[in-house]
Amino acid sequence: MDFIFSILKDFYSCCNVPVKAIDYDLVDIHKIGYDDYFDHIYPSDDIGKQITSFEGSFLNLNLELQNDIYYRIVSISKFNRGRGFFIIGPFRTNIISNKFNTKVLYKPSICANYLSNLILDISDDKFNQGLNRPSSNPYVRKAIEYIHSNYYDEITIESLCNHMDINKCYFCSLFKKYTGTTFSNFLNNFRVEKSKMLLSDTNLSLLDVAVSVGFNNQNYYSTVFKKFANQSPSQYRSLTYLNK
Repeated sequence: MDFIFSILKDFYSCCNVPVKAIDYDLVDIHKIGYDDYFDHIYPSDDIGKQITSFEGSFLNLNLELQNDIYYRIVSISKFNRGRGFFIIGPFRTNIISNKFNTKVLYKPSICANYLSNLILDISDDKFNQGLNRPSSNPYVRKAIEYIHSNYYDEITIESLCNHMDINKCYFCSLFKKYTGTTFSNFLNNFRVEKSKMLLSDTNLSLLDVAVSVGFNNQNYYSTVFKKFANQSPSQYRSLTYLNK
């Protein structure tokens, strides 16, 4: 089964919310939960403007339209915007209108953030399952296992390649082929995800958080965090506290 379609299928099975995947040129890849009416009201022009105007590397935000209608736009890949986007919805703040609308049962807009996290979790799970298949390259699998066990230490491609006795250039091409991203991007994103737990569950300073997950420079950590999370570590911590 196609990788993207399997993500949409599992997502729709969990929450029964219409979802589609589009490529970077805004052309549909797959969609589930759509009918003629959903296709008719789908705001392709507004979504296109939102995507083209966004300058970050990872998109995960609400698109607010007229009449209190929202869609959630989420990048398919945390590393490569060129892979396209998930479009979730529509949502509404005021779902009382569902009583007067028999064509569309809007979900509450408060669900949008949780559902974007759900589809990313499903995507990550599918990706990890793929890495554990026999067809996955053993060097790539060993490298990822090494990251999971040693992310808090200094890790360089050179030392890892020496450890696995593999040519650096060959390893880099293998890693990009099987994961869709570079080794450094993969490592930094994993460290950022680990740091989120420390930001939300501890009172460690930003420097201590950075060092705990393998960054030896707070400024660089903040730059990398913003690249993958679209917000600073301080902003993430503040929002997490507000939601508790």
